Amino acid sequence: MNVLDEKLTKIKNLIDEGLDAKNTMKIFELIGINGYTEELIDSFVLWNDCMPLSDEIPYTKQQRNLHILWEAIDRTPLGINVAFAIPFRQIIAKKLFKKCGDGFVANEGCRFNFGQNIEVGKNVSWNHGCYFDSKGGIKFGDWSIVTEYVKVFTHSHSEGDHEAREYGPVEIADYAKVYTASTVLPNVKIGEGAIVGTGSIVTRSVEPYTLVVGSPAKPMRDRKTQGLSGNDFNHYMMKNKMFQVD
Repeated sequence: MNVLDEKLTKIKNLIDEGLDAKNTMKIFELIGINGYTEELIDSFVLWNDCMPLSDEIPYTKQQRNLHILWEAIDRTPLGINVAFAIPFRQIIAKKLFKKCGDGFVANEGCRFNFGQNIEVGKNVSWNHGCYFDSKGGIKFGDWSIVTEYVKVFTHSHSEGDHEAREYGPVEIADYAKVYTASTVLPNVKIGEGAIVGTGSIVTRSVEPYTLVVGSPAKPMRDRKTQGLSGNDFNHYMMKNKMFQVD
Protein backbone atom coordinates (compact mmCIF):
# COMPACT_ATOMS: atom_id res chain seq x y z
CA MET A 1 0.00 0.00 0.00
CA ASN A 2 1.45 3.39 -0.99
CA VAL A 3 1.39 6.57 1.09
CA LEU A 4 -1.75 7.96 -0.58
CA ASP A 5 -3.66 4.71 -0.12
CA GLU A 6 -2.64 4.66 3.54
CA LYS A 7 -3.98 8.19 3.99
CA LEU A 8 -7.27 7.32 2.25
CA THR A 9 -7.71 4.22 4.42
CA LYS A 10 -7.13 6.24 7.58
CA ILE A 11 -9.58 8.90 6.40
CA LYS A 12 -12.27 6.35 5.62
CA ASN A 13 -11.79 4.72 9.02
CA LEU A 14 -12.06 8.08 10.81
CA ILE A 15 -15.27 8.88 8.95
CA ASP A 16 -16.71 5.44 9.67
CA GLU A 17 -15.99 5.96 13.38
CA GLY A 18 -18.15 9.07 13.33
CA LEU A 19 -17.07 12.42 12.00
CA ASP A 20 -16.96 14.69 15.04
CA ALA A 21 -14.65 17.70 15.30
CA LYS A 22 -11.83 15.56 16.69
CA ASN A 23 -11.79 13.20 13.71
CA THR A 24 -12.26 16.11 11.29
CA MET A 25 -9.16 17.74 12.79
CA LYS A 26 -7.24 14.48 12.28
CA ILE A 27 -8.32 14.37 8.63
CA PHE A 28 -7.28 18.01 8.21
CA GLU A 29 -3.81 17.01 9.37
CA LEU A 30 -3.74 14.03 6.97
CA ILE A 31 -4.47 16.31 4.01
CA GLY A 32 -1.95 18.95 5.09
CA ILE A 33 -4.10 21.47 6.99
CA ASN A 34 -2.68 22.22 10.42
CA GLY A 35 -3.41 24.57 13.31
CA TYR A 36 -7.13 23.91 13.72
CA THR A 37 -8.62 22.93 17.06
CA GLU A 38 -11.80 20.98 17.70
CA GLU A 39 -13.40 24.14 19.08
CA LEU A 40 -12.55 26.10 15.94
CA ILE A 41 -13.97 23.41 13.65
CA ASP A 42 -17.15 23.27 15.72
CA SER A 43 -17.47 27.04 15.33
CA PHE A 44 -17.57 26.94 11.51
CA VAL A 45 -20.67 28.55 9.99
CA LEU A 46 -21.35 27.33 6.45
CA TRP A 47 -23.16 29.28 3.76
CA ASN A 48 -25.91 26.67 3.93
CA ASP A 49 -26.45 27.43 7.61
CA CYS A 50 -27.51 30.93 6.59
CA MET A 51 -30.13 29.77 4.08
CA PRO A 52 -33.83 29.62 5.10
CA LEU A 53 -34.02 25.94 4.12
CA SER A 54 -31.48 25.11 6.83
CA ASP A 55 -34.30 25.38 9.39
CA GLU A 56 -36.23 22.65 7.58
CA ILE A 57 -33.36 20.34 6.63
CA PRO A 58 -30.42 21.27 8.86
CA TYR A 59 -27.12 19.50 8.49
CA THR A 60 -26.24 17.00 11.15
CA LYS A 61 -22.83 17.54 12.74
CA GLN A 62 -21.39 14.74 10.61
CA GLN A 63 -22.90 16.15 7.41
CA ARG A 64 -21.48 19.58 8.22
CA ASN A 65 -18.02 18.16 8.78
CA LEU A 66 -18.22 16.12 5.57
CA HIS A 67 -19.13 19.28 3.71
CA ILE A 68 -16.17 21.09 5.28
CA LEU A 69 -13.86 18.31 4.12
CA TRP A 70 -15.27 18.42 0.57
CA GLU A 71 -14.51 22.14 0.42
CA ALA A 72 -11.16 21.83 2.19
CA ILE A 73 -9.52 19.37 -0.19
CA ASP A 74 -9.56 21.92 -3.02
CA ARG A 75 -7.52 24.27 -0.85
CA THR A 76 -4.59 21.90 -0.48
CA PRO A 77 -1.86 20.63 -2.84
CA LEU A 78 -3.39 17.15 -2.53
CA GLY A 79 -6.50 18.57 -4.15
CA ILE A 80 -4.77 18.75 -7.52
CA ASN A 81 -3.47 15.19 -7.25
CA VAL A 82 -6.33 13.23 -8.81
CA ALA A 83 -4.86 9.95 -7.52
CA PHE A 84 -5.85 11.17 -4.06
CA ALA A 85 -8.55 13.78 -4.59
CA ILE A 86 -11.01 11.73 -6.64
CA PRO A 87 -11.05 8.75 -4.21
CA PHE A 88 -11.25 11.26 -1.34
CA ARG A 89 -14.37 12.82 -2.87
CA GLN A 90 -15.85 9.36 -3.47
CA ILE A 91 -15.46 8.59 0.26
CA ILE A 92 -17.13 11.89 1.22
CA ALA A 93 -19.96 11.53 -1.29
CA LYS A 94 -20.91 8.04 -0.15
CA LYS A 95 -21.46 9.40 3.36
CA LEU A 96 -22.85 12.84 2.59
CA PHE A 97 -25.13 12.36 -0.40
CA LYS A 98 -28.57 10.82 -0.19
CA LYS A 99 -27.20 8.18 -2.57
CA CYS A 100 -23.87 7.67 -4.32
CA GLY A 101 -23.07 4.77 -6.63
CA ASP A 102 -19.67 3.32 -7.42
CA GLY A 103 -17.37 4.95 -9.97
CA PHE A 104 -18.27 8.55 -9.10
CA VAL A 105 -15.74 11.05 -10.49
CA ALA A 106 -15.73 14.68 -9.36
CA ASN A 107 -13.03 17.06 -10.54
CA GLU A 108 -11.81 20.01 -8.46
CA GLY A 109 -13.93 23.09 -7.96
CA CYS A 110 -17.33 21.36 -7.85
CA ARG A 111 -19.62 22.95 -5.29
CA PHE A 112 -23.06 22.20 -3.88
CA ASN A 113 -25.11 23.31 -0.89
CA PHE A 114 -27.34 20.60 0.61
CA GLY A 115 -25.46 17.38 -0.09
CA GLN A 116 -28.14 15.27 1.55
CA ASN A 117 -30.45 16.26 -1.34
CA ILE A 118 -28.17 14.83 -4.04
CA GLU A 119 -28.57 11.36 -5.55
CA VAL A 120 -25.76 10.02 -7.72
CA GLY A 121 -25.98 6.81 -9.73
CA LYS A 122 -23.22 4.55 -10.99
CA ASN A 123 -20.27 6.05 -12.88
CA VAL A 124 -21.52 9.63 -12.74
CA SER A 125 -18.97 12.27 -13.78
CA TRP A 126 -18.68 15.94 -12.78
CA ASN A 127 -15.96 17.95 -14.49
CA HIS A 128 -14.21 21.09 -13.24
CA GLY A 129 -16.02 24.00 -11.63
CA CYS A 130 -19.64 22.82 -11.58
CA TYR A 131 -22.20 24.28 -9.17
CA PHE A 132 -25.22 22.37 -7.92
CA ASP A 133 -27.92 24.20 -5.99
CA SER A 134 -29.49 21.09 -4.49
CA LYS A 135 -32.06 22.71 -2.22
CA GLY A 136 -34.93 21.21 -4.22
CA GLY A 137 -33.15 17.92 -4.91
CA ILE A 138 -30.94 16.76 -7.80
CA LYS A 139 -30.76 13.25 -9.19
CA PHE A 140 -27.96 12.08 -11.50
CA GLY A 141 -28.71 8.87 -13.37
CA ASP A 142 -26.18 6.13 -14.11
CA TRP A 143 -23.41 7.17 -16.50
CA SER A 144 -24.61 10.78 -16.68
CA ILE A 145 -21.98 13.43 -17.37
CA VAL A 146 -21.78 17.15 -16.64
CA THR A 147 -18.78 19.01 -18.01
CA GLU A 148 -16.95 22.18 -16.98
CA TYR A 149 -18.81 25.05 -15.29
CA VAL A 150 -22.29 23.57 -15.57
CA LYS A 151 -24.79 25.06 -13.13
CA VAL A 152 -27.96 23.43 -11.86
CA PHE A 153 -30.56 25.37 -9.88
CA THR A 154 -33.49 23.93 -7.95
CA HIS A 155 -34.98 27.07 -6.48
CA SER A 156 -36.23 30.45 -7.62
CA HIS A 157 -37.00 33.76 -5.88
CA SER A 158 -40.10 35.91 -5.85
CA GLU A 159 -39.56 39.17 -7.71
CA GLY A 160 -41.39 41.03 -4.97
CA ASP A 161 -39.89 39.35 -1.90
CA HIS A 162 -36.42 37.92 -2.34
CA GLU A 163 -36.78 35.75 0.76
CA ALA A 164 -39.83 34.01 -0.75
CA ARG A 165 -38.54 30.93 -2.58
CA GLU A 166 -39.98 28.07 -4.59
CA TYR A 167 -38.20 24.74 -4.92
CA GLY A 168 -38.28 22.28 -7.82
CA PRO A 169 -36.17 19.17 -8.42
CA VAL A 170 -33.86 18.47 -11.35
CA GLU A 171 -33.05 15.08 -12.83
CA ILE A 172 -30.25 14.30 -15.26
CA ALA A 173 -31.17 10.82 -16.40
CA ASP A 174 -29.06 7.79 -17.37
CA TYR A 175 -26.52 8.41 -20.18
CA ALA A 176 -27.44 12.10 -20.45
CA LYS A 177 -24.72 14.71 -21.03
CA VAL A 178 -24.77 18.40 -20.11
CA TYR A 179 -21.96 20.27 -21.79
CA THR A 180 -19.78 23.18 -20.71
CA ALA A 181 -21.20 26.35 -19.15
CA SER A 182 -24.82 25.25 -19.50
CA THR A 183 -27.46 26.13 -16.91
CA VAL A 184 -30.34 23.89 -15.88
CA LEU A 185 -33.29 25.51 -14.09
CA PRO A 186 -35.77 24.04 -11.57
CA ASN A 187 -38.38 21.41 -12.44
CA VAL A 188 -36.40 20.10 -15.41
CA LYS A 189 -35.66 16.52 -16.38
CA ILE A 190 -32.91 15.87 -18.90
CA GLY A 191 -34.17 12.63 -20.41
CA GLU A 192 -32.22 9.41 -20.84
CA GLY A 193 -29.42 9.80 -23.36
CA ALA A 194 -30.24 13.44 -24.04
CA ILE A 195 -27.51 16.03 -24.71
CA VAL A 196 -27.47 19.70 -23.70
CA GLY A 197 -25.17 21.70 -25.99
CA THR A 198 -22.51 24.07 -24.67
CA GLY A 199 -23.72 27.32 -23.14
CA SER A 200 -27.41 26.40 -23.19
CA ILE A 201 -30.01 27.48 -20.64
CA VAL A 202 -32.49 24.68 -20.06
CA THR A 203 -35.87 25.95 -18.89
CA ARG A 204 -38.01 22.90 -19.66
CA SER A 205 -37.60 19.15 -19.71
CA VAL A 206 -35.71 17.46 -22.54
CA GLU A 207 -36.96 14.37 -24.32
CA PRO A 208 -34.77 11.24 -24.27
CA TYR A 209 -31.98 11.02 -26.88
CA THR A 210 -32.56 14.60 -28.00
CA LEU A 211 -29.95 17.32 -28.54
CA VAL A 212 -31.02 20.74 -27.27
CA VAL A 213 -29.10 23.98 -27.79
CA GLY A 214 -29.56 27.66 -27.07
CA SER A 215 -31.02 30.15 -24.62
CA PRO A 216 -33.62 28.98 -23.94
CA ALA A 217 -32.59 25.51 -25.07
CA LYS A 218 -34.61 24.10 -27.93
CA PRO A 219 -34.58 20.68 -29.63
CA MET A 220 -32.25 20.55 -32.61
CA ARG A 221 -32.24 16.88 -33.59
CA ASP A 222 -32.02 13.36 -32.25
CA ARG A 223 -28.76 12.26 -30.64
CA LYS A 224 -26.38 10.62 -33.08
CA THR A 225 -26.06 7.26 -31.37
CA GLN A 226 -24.16 5.58 -34.23
CA GLY A 227 -26.12 2.46 -33.44
CA LEU A 228 -24.82 2.35 -29.87
CA SER A 229 -26.77 2.26 -26.62
CA GLY A 230 -26.26 1.78 -22.91
CA ASN A 231 -22.72 1.15 -21.72
CA ASP A 232 -21.49 1.09 -25.32
CA PHE A 233 -21.66 4.90 -25.20
CA ASN A 234 -18.43 4.70 -23.17
CA HIS A 235 -19.38 7.49 -20.77
CA TYR A 236 -16.05 7.30 -18.98
CA MET A 237 -14.62 10.65 -17.93
CA MET A 238 -10.94 9.70 -18.08
CA LYS A 239 -8.68 7.44 -20.09
CA ASN A 240 -8.44 3.74 -19.29
CA LYS A 241 -11.67 3.95 -17.24
CA MET A 242 -9.71 5.49 -14.38
CA PHE A 243 -11.59 5.59 -11.04
CA GLN A 244 -14.72 4.11 -12.62
CA VAL A 245 -16.16 0.62 -12.77
CA ASP A 246 -17.44 -1.69 -15.50
